[in-house]
Amino acid sequence: MRTLRFPLAYLAVKHLTDSSLTQKINLKIPIYNQNSEAVGGIFIAELSALGKDPETVNTLGAHRHDFYVFFVLTKGKVIMKCDMTDVKISAPSIVIIKPFQIHSPKFVSPDAGGYYMSAAPFLVPNNCDSVFQNMKIEDQVNKVSKFQKKELFETVSLLHRSFENTCSHKTPIVNGLFSTLIYRFVNIYSDASQSASELKNQSAVIYSNFKKLISDSTFLETPSFFAKKLNITTSHLNYCVNISTGKSVTYWLQNAMILEAQRLLYYTDNDVKEIAFKLGFEDHTYFSRLFKKITGETALTFRLKFRE
Repeated sequence: MRTLRFPLAYLAVKHLTDSSLTQKINLKIPIYNQNSEAVGGIFIAELSALGKDPETVNTLGAHRHDFYVFFVLTKGKVIMKCDMTDVKISAPSIVIIKPFQIHSPKFVSPDAGGYYMSAAPFLVPNNCDSVFQNMKIEDQVNKVSKFQKKELFETVSLLHRSFENTCSHKTPIVNGLFSTLIYRFVNIYSDASQSASELKNQSAVIYSNFKKLISDSTFLETPSFFAKKLNITTSHLNYCVNISTGKSVTYWLQNAMILEAQRLLYYTDNDVKEIAFKLGFEDHTYFSRLFKKITGETALTFRLKFRE
């Protein structure tokens, strides 16, 4: 088995698509995509001696991902800037970076180590995604208790070994272990915070409330439908969502639809026509065109990409 060991900033750059790196030239805050080295939408690597080269810490600068990033810090200390807030992390801890959250590394201690993991958003179950999306920044870092540590470290280590190994049914094995790990994360966060915390500013509150209204029965509604529910204008809703995420209301509605479509393509054998009707589309050909326009690939191409 080959163990990967990367500096933090190098690792983050390496596992972005080459084309996305060129975006940094044109965008003030670039958005990076997960690249094809992921297995079934999941990537994990061991981190070792993250802070030995201070120059690499500032390689990325402020950026966003269109996927989830998870860190399990087993030793050392890290400081990250996340949505303009300095977040101090000391081992043993878990860290969650939500899709499209602006972040950058600031400091990594020479002895820091652990695991880096990225995951396509559709792989995160809705109930877990809801927990993660409603966290305020300081709650996205959580200390791991001595009672949680053993099971968590064993699970992430097994996921890493399974990702590195070449074996039959690798994708479903990695996916199953990922699901186990995600629910362990949720349990750790739930144990640490029994009550919901208020977000820091009005835009973040409105964005959070907007996200709570999105479901598989509402993502085909118009932005004005959600603005009316929140008792604000459509333009103000778009402003708040854009300030919080860099994306429009329409983007997030389409994103919710695409995530549900991807889950159905990934976890079921339903044909594209059946999936389109299940999602509420009367015309399955329109759904197919929309899926390709948004994702850059057909629904069948997406399904085959994740099937062994």
